[in-house]
Amino acid sequence: MLQTRIRFGLIFLFIGLGILLLLKTGISGAWPLFLGAFLLLITHFLFGSVWVAFNQLKRGNPLKAAVILNQIKRPEWLIKRNRAYYYFTKGMIDLQNKHLEQGENNLLQALDIGLEKNADLALINLNLAHIYYLRKKFDRARQHLAEAKAQNANDLLIKDNITKLEKAMAAAN
Repeated sequence: MLQTRIRFGLIFLFIGLGILLLLKTGISGAWPLFLGAFLLLITHFLFGSVWVAFNQLKRGNPLKAAVILNQIKRPEWLIKRNRAYYYFTKGMIDLQNKHLEQGENNLLQALDIGLEKNADLALINLNLAHIYYLRKKFDRARQHLAEAKAQNANDLLIKDNITKLEKAMAAAN
């Protein structure tokens, strides 16, 4: 939120100063300011505030993360990596709010786009396995659980939750 305001404040400042310099000295003095404003605007659409939202989620602030993500109006314009983490973060927020279908769709989109870290891939697959377990779609749950295990994530919480879900699935059969 604050970063978006600062970014747009700088864009308007650069454009305003650029216009003043254009009128005083011509294009030679103004073009760097126009270029700076253009670059700030482009980076806003390509990168958004995905990492700020992702970090808020990791810190346990899903409400702040949701507010930040809701400011991104065109996620399809984000670069591939940021778009994947946009859907990952959105899916995790949906799951925390018990919106399983939306969470599933967002996590599947993130998985299709591709994440970079093994721990993130393991977390997505673990959550998808849990969703399918709750829906009694055990074959799909096993498939995503196997994918989660294959990531060899070093996160002890992920390993512990994989073990718990394996025990729950064994008891369900």
